Amino acid sequence: MFFIAGINKKREQLDYYEPIMCSSCTKYGRFEAYIEYNEFSLFFLPLFKFSKKYYARTTCCNSLYMITNKEKGLMMERGQGHNVFLKEKDVKLIQKGKYGNTCPNCCNQVSEEHNYCPNCGNQL
Repeated sequence: MFFIAGINKKREQLDYYEPIMCSSCTKYGRFEAYIEYNEFSLFFLPLFKFSKKYYARTTCCNSLYMITNKEKGLMMERGQGHNVFLKEKDVKLIQKGKYGNTCPNCCNQVSEEHNYCPNCGNQL
């Protein structure tokens, strides 16, 4: 008998956008959430997900936060993100972003002499 099985690491954007006042760069932005997980598949058919981790990234400075409240992460994953509001106790800062070198609209790397993003045209 012959089995084909595998474990793949996946990442999905969640339908969650919360306007915030960023604590890292003190600018207005929003949280965009996503999930990272491992997926077990048998004969190329996904069977189940495990090791789920929920993250939120700010659009203003690209800071990365881990969502420590699993219930809120599950609600976002199930499409109930409009009922979720992340508080300071629900997230943990993993990586502080840089505001000066990235566009807050498209997260493109820009040099400091630009007043507008060369990628999307947004004013910096």
